[in-house]
This record gives sequence, C-alpha cells and structure tokens, in this order.
Amino acid sequence: MIKATGVLPYLVKNLALPNLEKDLLSRFSRQAHRVAHPSKVDALVRQHAIALSLDTLPEVLIIEGTQPNAFTFGREEHAYLVLNSGILDSFTDRELCALFAHELTHIKSGHMLYHTVAEILGGGIGVSASFLSLGILSLPVRLALLSWHRESEVTADRGSLIVVNDIDVMKSLMTKLAVWSSGGVLSSGQLDIEREKVGMLESATELFSTHPLYVNRFKRLKEFSGSEQFLRARRKIETRLKVLRALIPFCRFCGARKPIEDLFCPTCKRCQA
Repeated sequence: MIKATGVLPYLVKNLALPNLEKDLLSRFSRQAHRVAHPSKVDALVRQHAIALSLDTLPEVLIIEGTQPNAFTFGREEHAYLVLNSGILDSFTDRELCALFAHELTHIKSGHMLYHTVAEILGGGIGVSASFLSLGILSLPVRLALLSWHRESEVTADRGSLIVVNDIDVMKSLMTKLAVWSSGGVLSSGQLDIEREKVGMLESATELFSTHPLYVNRFKRLKEFSGSEQFLRARRKIETRLKVLRALIPFCRFCGARKPIEDLFCPTCKRCQA
C-alpha cells in the first residue's frame, strides 16, 4: 500500500535516506573499517550476491563488539552491510553464509527503503495521534507495520535457506541468535528451537516486535524447506551458477585457456557446467 502511493517512498528515498545514511556513516567512521578485497568475508558476500542476483554489491563494514549483530541500511543501488566483529568469532563459516544471505535478501527484496518508510510513518502517526489525543487510533496502523516488518524477516530467512540449502545450518544459526537474544539466560544445549513451545504471553509480545520469535521463524522456515517453491528456487540458482562457472576463459579443472563460449575444455575435454 505504501509503495502504491509513489509519493511517500520517493520522498523517503530522496530526502530521509540520504540524511540517515550520512548520520550512520559519520557514527561508524570512528569505529568501523571496510572489508578488504580479497578477504574471506568479501568472498562470502560476493558468492551469495551472485546467487541472489544482486544488481550491486553492498559495502561491508565491520564494527568492534562482542555481541553478534548484523544489519543493512541505504538503498539497493548503494547499500551497506554492517557486521559486528563478534559475529566472526561466534559463528561457523556456514552460519556466516546463512547470516550474510539473510541480510543480502533484504537488499534484493527492497526491504531497506520500506523498513525506513514504516519507521517514519509509524512514528509520524504516533506523533499526530498523540497531539490530537487520539493515540489509540495509531495502534492498528503500528500493528500492521510491525506485521509487515516481521514478514520481511521471514522472506529474508527464506532467501538465506535458498542460498545455503541446509536446514540444519539455519537451525544452528537461529539457536545461537535465540540464545544471544535471551541475554545469557539460555544456552545452546538448553534450547531445542524445533520443539520449543511458545506461550500466550510470548505470542502477545511478538505482535509489538519487528522480528518474529526464533521458534516461529524456524517453524515457518522448516515448512518452506519442503515446498515446491523452495525446490524451484534452488533449481534456478543451481542452473545459473553452472552457466556462470562455464562462461570463463579458462578450464576450471586443468587451468588451460579455452573459448569462453565453449562448455568443454579443448585440453582435458571436461564439461565446465
């Protein structure tokens, strides 16, 4: 509905986002460093950006900190992926892949702009309603915006699973994130995210959150992993990656040069796809 107005997204993209981007970059400039090319993090981000067919690579910034966190901001044509250094110490390479793919799916899906729109619109409605002593009227709109925000996280989870293609990795990552979000109350050995039950109080709390509960996120992801939609997406990615591997000027097996359009190496005769 917000997108259909045309005007509000245009104003946010051209007026609000540049100022927000400038403010965040100014804040990070004192504590963040850009990921170098080549490096392991850079290679993983590039690999998943190719799988998701991103139009432009995001700039990757790492800020120092012990608590694992990652988020994106900016615009699709010039996005930033911010990583807390605690992530690199807390997660395995496969879990990092899943986390990066999640954030890159937000970029691919155009979520950054509408996350900002939702926050600005939600805040604006709250201010207006409060001024008019009609604060209760803002509640349905806030709930709708928060509901969309939670759905965007489910979409990003699906994009992550499509890229990683391993539900066990997703389970491991979400378990660690759930433990971290509990503030140390839980440990990975205490939490079985696949069988954990959600109480009425937790369900009510979720309505006022930007992210679904990790138990609910994993349940929906597990359902998606067995769907025809997931299988179609995986086949599409696998086909595209095979073509990309084939369209290179040298054999990926023996290293000999070959015509870029030739799927078979003239030296070792092996198929590049």
